[in-house]
Amino acid sequence: MMNKKTKILIVDDIELNRALLCEMFQSKYDILEAEDGKSALRIIEKEKENLAIVLLDVVMPIMDGFSVLEIMNEKGWIDFVPVIMITAEVSDNVMGSGYELGAMDIINKPFNPNIVNKRVENIIENFAYKNSLEQMVENQARKIREQSERLHENNLRLIDALSSIIEFKNTESAQHIFNIRIITKMLLNKLIEIRTDYHLTQHQIELISEAAAMHDIGKIAVPDSILNKPGKLTQEEFEVIKEHTINGCEILEHIAAIKEMDFYHYCYDICRHHHEKWNGKGYPDGLVGNEISIWAQAVSLADAYDALTSKRVYKDAYSSEVAMRMILDEECGVFNPDLLECLIQILPLLSEKNGIIKKDYSVPTEIIKTEKQKKPLMDISARTLRLLEMERQKYKIISELSDEIIFEYDKESDKVIFSEEFHKITGNDTVIFDLKKKGSLMKYIKEEDYNFIMSKVEKLSLENKMLHLELPLNLNGNGYEWYSVRISGLWDISYEVKCMGYVGKIVNIEDEKQKNMELEKAANYDSLTKIFNRHAVETMISDDLKTTSKAAICFIDIDNFKMVNDRYGHLFGDSVLKRIATIVQKNLKEKDLVGRLGGDEFVVYIHDYKTKESLRERLEILRAELKMELNDFILSGSLGVSFYPENGKNYRELLYKADQALYFSKYHGKDVCHYYDQECESIPFRSLVSNVDDYHDEVDYLDQLLKLKGNSSSK
Repeated sequence: MMNKKTKILIVDDIELNRALLCEMFQSKYDILEAEDGKSALRIIEKEKENLAIVLLDVVMPIMDGFSVLEIMNEKGWIDFVPVIMITAEVSDNVMGSGYELGAMDIINKPFNPNIVNKRVENIIENFAYKNSLEQMVENQARKIREQSERLHENNLRLIDALSSIIEFKNTESAQHIFNIRIITKMLLNKLIEIRTDYHLTQHQIELISEAAAMHDIGKIAVPDSILNKPGKLTQEEFEVIKEHTINGCEILEHIAAIKEMDFYHYCYDICRHHHEKWNGKGYPDGLVGNEISIWAQAVSLADAYDALTSKRVYKDAYSSEVAMRMILDEECGVFNPDLLECLIQILPLLSEKNGIIKKDYSVPTEIIKTEKQKKPLMDISARTLRLLEMERQKYKIISELSDEIIFEYDKESDKVIFSEEFHKITGNDTVIFDLKKKGSLMKYIKEEDYNFIMSKVEKLSLENKMLHLELPLNLNGNGYEWYSVRISGLWDISYEVKCMGYVGKIVNIEDEKQKNMELEKAANYDSLTKIFNRHAVETMISDDLKTTSKAAICFIDIDNFKMVNDRYGHLFGDSVLKRIATIVQKNLKEKDLVGRLGGDEFVVYIHDYKTKESLRERLEILRAELKMELNDFILSGSLGVSFYPENGKNYRELLYKADQALYFSKYHGKDVCHYYDQECESIPFRSLVSNVDDYHDEVDYLDQLLKLKGNSSSK
């Protein structure tokens, strides 16, 4: 690899995105992270000489990626720090702006790791060539590595020397320090394996295990008579022993060589707190729970186990079983339950004799090999898994908090996974296989609706991302109810735009649908007769006239209806109107319509008819059925008919002509069905309305018409 710079800066406001990119590059580079543009600029200013590249998100809070690029241009950093922008935006404007501001490349989310890795490496290498820094930086980096290795070796020798002094003074086995190191390392490795919320890297664990050797350095200041006393200590003697935690910290503070080591703060913390207890009854500070650092907790447990299973001047060695029973029974104090679980799991790797690690040291190789030999992605993988687990939990909680059914469909496996709400409603498993074969899915959805959805889903694209449908589903087995279904595609744009599957949600809208239907009825239906009202029938007839080749409109007026209300009351009159509506509906064919215009006036729309003669026969039957014999008079209906298209091109014209024909019927004796012709225009009182435009103003027309008719046309 041509590049010799050591650091990559990843800038993204979403931690999971940063973790995924870290995982790709951390084996070769030190990773720096920033969650917004301002933080990124501070890091770039400090680390610009070491930055191999910056991976920069576009959309971020506080300061976006474009603003970062602008400032990098102003300060001249863009000339020696290459930038790749990573964005979900694929528009030409975004890409153009990025290149204009100096970005070397623009990668679209979601990305293919192999492609991103290669493109990043290529840009780093090309940039290194451009600035002629490769060889110089490589030589410098090699010297630093060599010096670091030598320094690390010297540090380890210093630790071993100090540890040996403690062992000699305390007359403990030379194996004790080694055991503490290994048991501590095994405990912490097992901890990050079974838990994702302890954020320790392999490098940190290595430093902690080295620092563990210094845990009892303070015993140098404890008198030999107390330290090696074979019998039980007095309270005063125990207080002296307890001071070794404080004394050790003071000693560490005066050793300059150790203070310069990377693991100094681990040494100091372990030395002071390795006798603290989970329940707060330890010393010297009485810390409780996770107030104690996890490394001090691990050393404390390792020290307790090794002390119990090793021979001391004041006791013989216990067996591993006895030691574990004493620890679990809290005879040695209370320990972190997570670490106790780790100790139980690594117990088979420990020797039964004296608590010493097996003599051939055949512990797993990843425990004892150096940092360079460790799996490079362990710490980042744990972090990524933690973040993914958090996202999974958030997704699960959100779906459980709502009454919505969340689903995900994977095209490759042809499998759909529903949230738990699906199981609550259906009682069935949340996974359905072989969706394309329909199968068990068809008990929830009508086949025509399934086919319709699939045809629409196939048309989804990056530009047309969302599908919203309302359709009936039978989820609870008690019949179909209305649901809102929203579906969005999942796209892979690494190589080419490809739909990998779909996500969506299903929401029950039955109550809302029923309310809307009630509102629609109230808006479109006559409240008394339950047939269409004036507005609805006009709209529906007008729409149908746009597609039909012939039709007819029949205007019906009930003769003498005023006498019904006057003699029998309006309630009786209402029942008569409802019966009339029923009679008319019974005589309709498919696509025919009936509406109440008001009072005792009805309009019938005949969508199509074979011949005018056949239509006359139908209307004569209807006229005859409208006759009702009351006590002292007969109720009948007068009908007027107009034809489309010869009598009019739209609803208003046709209704006007039908009205003219209706009053021709009334003028000639009532109980008649007349068809519009020029003779209809000769009715004397119809001259008030001379054309269809006057007829549009229905309120004025009716008022004037009633005044003109007077008693001569009373109904």
